[in-house]
Amino acid sequence: MRRIFLISSITLLVVLAGLIMWKPHLWWLALLIAPFMLLGTKDYFQKSNNIRRTYPLLGRITILLEKQRHVVQETVLLNRTEGKPFNWIQKEIVYKRAEDAVKNQPFGTQIPYDEVGREWFTHSTYPAKEIKDDFRVTIGSSKCSKPYSASILNLAGMSYGSISKNATLAFNGGAKIAGFAQNTGEGGFTPYHQEYGADVIFQFGTGYFGCRTEEGDFDPKKFAEIASNEVIKMIEIKVSQGAKPGFGAILPAKKNTEEIAKYRDVEKGTEILSPPHHAAFSNDSEMIGFIQKLRKLSGGKPIGIKMCIGQQDEFEKMVRIFAEKQNYPDFIAIDGAEGGSGAAHMESLHWAGLPIIEAIDFTHSILKKYKLRDEIKLMAAGKIISAFDIYRMLALGADACYSARGMMFALGCVQSLKCNLDTCPTGITTMVPSRVASLVVEDKKTKVANYHKNTMEAFKELLKSMGLESRKGIDKKFIVRRINENGTKTYQELYSNGLNGRKIKSNG
Repeated sequence: MRRIFLISSITLLVVLAGLIMWKPHLWWLALLIAPFMLLGTKDYFQKSNNIRRTYPLLGRITILLEKQRHVVQETVLLNRTEGKPFNWIQKEIVYKRAEDAVKNQPFGTQIPYDEVGREWFTHSTYPAKEIKDDFRVTIGSSKCSKPYSASILNLAGMSYGSISKNATLAFNGGAKIAGFAQNTGEGGFTPYHQEYGADVIFQFGTGYFGCRTEEGDFDPKKFAEIASNEVIKMIEIKVSQGAKPGFGAILPAKKNTEEIAKYRDVEKGTEILSPPHHAAFSNDSEMIGFIQKLRKLSGGKPIGIKMCIGQQDEFEKMVRIFAEKQNYPDFIAIDGAEGGSGAAHMESLHWAGLPIIEAIDFTHSILKKYKLRDEIKLMAAGKIISAFDIYRMLALGADACYSARGMMFALGCVQSLKCNLDTCPTGITTMVPSRVASLVVEDKKTKVANYHKNTMEAFKELLKSMGLESRKGIDKKFIVRRINENGTKTYQELYSNGLNGRKIKSNG
C-alpha cells in the first residue's frame, strides 16, 4: 500500500498540475486535494503508528473506528443484554424512571432464565396489601451525638472536577427534591453542593482536598469549618475505591481548572494525584484516633470510612481492634470491585478488589462476629441500578445503598466511556463549557429526583409482591441464582457463612 500511495500521489500531482495549466480557473481543486495529500504524506513518513505507515490516509479510518469502537457497539451492534458495564435493559430502567414515563415493558423478559448466573426473587402467593416503612435508616453509633436519618438509596461520591458544575448542581437539586443525600466525592466541598440545600456527605481521601495544608497534610481548622456547615450531615473518609483500591486517584491536568484548583487547594492546570495511603494514619489504632478527632471537630456528626475489601484477614483484624478499643466508625461504605471511576489504573480497574455481593456478605458477617453490627451501619456501592439490586444488598446485610452511574444515567449519560478524556458528549464528566452547557440543570434535577422516587416505588412494589410489609422481612432465602444448567441455589445457601462458604466463627 505504501508503494501504491506513492505512485498514486505522484500521478495525481502531475495530472492536477497539467489540468490547472490547461484550465487555470480549476485552481480550487488543489485546495480541495491538498489537505488529503498532506495527511497521507505525513502518514507515509511518520514512525509511531504501523497502520498509518502501511496504509497512508486509509489507515486513519481504522484509527477513527477504534476510537469510536464502544459508541458503534453500543448504538449499532449490541443487543439489549450485551452492553458493558451496563446493558441497554439496565440503562432503559433508569431512563424511563427519570423521565417519569411508561414504567412497564411488553412481551416478556429478554434475559434467559437458563443462563448460568441468572438471578431472580421469589414472590408470595399472598402479596402484602400495604408497606409500613419509610425506607430510611438512622446512621450514628453510641459514640455519635448527631445521628442522621438517611434514605436507603443515596448518591455515591463523585467529585466536582470529575463531574461538571451542572452535573453537581443537578444532583444537589434532585437530592433535595427526593430527600436523599449527595456525597461530595473526594474533590472538596463547593458552593454547588449547597445550591439547593440537599443533605450532603462530605468525603475526603488521601489528598485531603478542601481540608489540606500547603504541604498536602490534613488541616483540622479547614475541616472543622466545612464540617460545621448545616448541610453536611455525615463525614466519610475514603480509604480505598472499588475501581482502584490501593492505587490512589488521578484528576487529569486538562480538567483541573482555576475553580477546581481553588476548592482543592492545589495549583491549577496540573495533574492531581491522590496517593494510595493516608498521611493522617497508617494503622488501625491510628485510624481510630483519627476518627475520634474528626468526631470532635465535626461536633458529633457520624464519621464513616469508605473502602473496597481486599485481604479479608486484614479487614477482620481492623474490626477486632475496633471491638477491643470500643471505638469505631459510625458507618462503613463498602465499594465493590465493579464500582466505577472517572480515571483508574488499568490493572486495578479490571483485576483488584472483592465484588460487592461477596464483600457485603463478608463485612456483615465480620461485624456480627465482633458484636458491632448494631453499632456500625453498612452501606453498599457497586452497579446498583434497580429495586432488585437494592433488595440484594439489603438481604446480604447492607443498611443502605449508594448509586453513582445509575444517577449519571438519570442525567443523560450514554456510557460513551469518555470520562477521562474531558470529551463527555452529555456534559457530565467534562469541564469544557460548550459541553457542560448541554446539561440543563433545571431539567436534569427533576429527572434525578424522578429516578430516585420511582426506584423507591418499585422497591415498595417488590416487597409487596414478596408478601413483606417492611424491610424487616427481607431475607437471603428469597433470592435464587442459577449455578449450572440443571441447578439453582438461594442466597441463603450461597452466602450463609461470610464468604463463599468460609466459616466465620462467633466471637462470643
